[in-house]
Amino acid sequence: MMHPAHRGTAVRGVRRTLLIVLLSHDSRTILLEHRRDEPAWRPLCVDVPSHRSYARAAHQWQRRWGSCSGMRRGSVTGRLTVGAASGRHDYHLVILKLSREEDPRLFSCYGRWWPVVDVDSAVVFPRELGVLMTGYVGGWIPDGPIALDA
Repeated sequence: MMHPAHRGTAVRGVRRTLLIVLLSHDSRTILLEHRRDEPAWRPLCVDVPSHRSYARAAHQWQRRWGSCSGMRRGSVTGRLTVGAASGRHDYHLVILKLSREEDPRLFSCYGRWWPVVDVDSAVVFPRELGVLMTGYVGGWIPDGPIALDA
């Protein structure tokens, strides 16, 4: 059963974020951002209001940014829930593959391309991102949703 937050229904005290993993055209690198106030590298983030579904948010982002670069959605999605004293934070991860080489600054002034093989040993959020992307590129992660909760 899908959690109500994943359908876009209002859930009190829950923050919702879409993590967009941009995979390079050759499947060797992913785009990660690092901002000064954050300890880890992470995929691109989009806040998702409670009235909007993750699928709709991903579609809107892809429509806005994909027109200049061409991209297609991957067959694997991820979800992660992080609890805190101030509430719960739900993350939904989508993989978008670019159709050609692009400058990371097109998508983020804080981003750079990371080799997929190096992500597992880096300080990243979510922590499981390296294993997920290695499995996705290697073809051993099955299609569909996957839980990233440790």
